[in-house]
Amino acid sequence: MKRFIIKGPNKAIKGEVEISGAKNSCLPLMAASILFKNKVTLNNVPFVKDIFTMKDLLVSLGANVKYSEVNKKMTIINKQNHKLVVPYNLVSTMRAGVLTMGPLLSRYPKKEIKVALGGGCALGVRDTNWHLAGFKSLGAKNNLHKGYVNISSQKGLNGNNYKFPKVTVTGTSNLIMASIFAKGTHFIKNISIEPEVIDLINFLNNSGAKIKFLGKRSIKITGIKELINGSHTIIGDRIEAFSYLCVGAITNGKIKINNINPNHLRSEIMTLKKIGYTIDTNINSIKINSGKKLKPVNLKTGPFPNFATDNMPLVMAVLTKIPGKSEIEETIFSNRFMAAPELNRMGAKISIKKNKAIIIGQKKLISADCISSDLRTTFSIILGAITAEGSSTISRIYHGLRGYYNLEAKLKKIGVKIVSKN
Repeated sequence: MKRFIIKGPNKAIKGEVEISGAKNSCLPLMAASILFKNKVTLNNVPFVKDIFTMKDLLVSLGANVKYSEVNKKMTIINKQNHKLVVPYNLVSTMRAGVLTMGPLLSRYPKKEIKVALGGGCALGVRDTNWHLAGFKSLGAKNNLHKGYVNISSQKGLNGNNYKFPKVTVTGTSNLIMASIFAKGTHFIKNISIEPEVIDLINFLNNSGAKIKFLGKRSIKITGIKELINGSHTIIGDRIEAFSYLCVGAITNGKIKINNINPNHLRSEIMTLKKIGYTIDTNINSIKINSGKKLKPVNLKTGPFPNFATDNMPLVMAVLTKIPGKSEIEETIFSNRFMAAPELNRMGAKISIKKNKAIIIGQKKLISADCISSDLRTTFSIILGAITAEGSSTISRIYHGLRGYYNLEAKLKKIGVKIVSKN
């Protein structure tokens, strides 16, 4: 099993990083290809493990997928009807598999769709009840049998009203895709406005869908008859972008990241500024410069435009080196602090009480052998290892490879002493 060995401390890291396309945007866009009767072309595709898993899933449903990793391009062609069973072996490692529910129901409402309940990172309860309640508002019924959710609507889908009890990213994307061909008009309230959801809406509208914002978190979808072809360039990955900004932060260095919209990281940039780092932004880039007097912060995660839960483990690693007491309140997932025990093994001082982390900054961290348990925890541990004294070994890095493209190569390019071994 592959592992990383990182030799630290790496001080004042300098360099530039090209940010890849957003995995969390690409996956729903790939799922949305099911809605199209001919061809969908995606550009700026990040060819990480989850993308290949979704590719295999689409192929298993009957799609023809062609791609070029060099050109960051993928073409998905639907010349035949899809199979209607989404198998467990392809969704067990990837939460995004549930995103096939909405488009399959939309294309084939009167047939029975069978989707295995999925997996991904072990972050706590991530059920599909709100997805299914949204489908029910369109007239679809569902039941659970042998680990598969069965969904169908004998009379077809009809526009209605639905309000999400709580903001959900995948739930919003799923219900939008399910509503595209529904008769009449469907009103959805309290939707996610994450950049990745907006990317999906822009793609669908540019392809012929009729989705209109009525307010900050309310949309109206007027049903259309069909979608034929679509083409889209995926936005830059804001989580990857913040990850590399944190490399600059924890080493008190200078990092410039390209191919990212700074507006997608407003709360995160504000937090780094509060700590004391100098941040310069351009239309498509962000630069972090070392800070002279760094101070602790208190922050709280939340739906966009608040501080992203995916970015929380990254800033937690940075705060282990900031003098004083910092606090983080996590409001999205119940099990988001899994990096804390590993960072503590390096000498960090992090205590967890329910949904809060209290971090007492330390002057130095010491190398340790660590185990990654989820995607963002992987990079959080990497940040700790980069600044720790000595050689750290990080096992189970396959979690990180699910979402970071060319991770080792990008870190090496900016001067991190990292090697991978089996």
